[in-house]
Amino acid sequence: SQEVCFIQTEVSEFLKRHLKTNPGRIVDTQGRVVGKHEGLWFYTIGQRKGIGLSGGPFYVLKKDVRQNLLIVTKNEKDLYSKELIAKSINWISGKKPKLPLKVMAKIRYKHQPASARVFEEKGNKLKVVFSKPQRAITPGQSVVFYQGERLLGGGIISK
Repeated sequence: SQEVCFIQTEVSEFLKRHLKTNPGRIVDTQGRVVGKHEGLWFYTIGQRKGIGLSGGPFYVLKKDVRQNLLIVTKNEKDLYSKELIAKSINWISGKKPKLPLKVMAKIRYKHQPASARVFEEKGNKLKVVFSKPQRAITPGQSVVFYQGERLLGGGIISK
């Protein structure tokens, strides 16, 4: 839900009108098949409503694009993580700051900034370690770094 966020309609309705379905299996964290989905793009990490499973609640935990699997959990705590890996890093100043670096980080538009430390990783990536676990860190979304009101930069969450 990156650029799609600016569409003036429900994202799921837009996707259903413009994308073909790609049915696949819904599995739990033990790999047991618990249902079927119409396409991974209709779901977001952390989503609870609209999954279409009984015996829940279930939460979307992961999407395995290679196997076309939607992985769900009954335990909301499974959605929380203290770290992420970011790629495609962009520093607003044009220069990488000295790392590690203490920042406030946001993992989505309406997310409250959270205290974190940023570390260098191999392959021009960054490891971001939060002081407290964050809910539904989602690959493909942006992570942005602030110090006070100053935007330092950001990247794309890869893991």
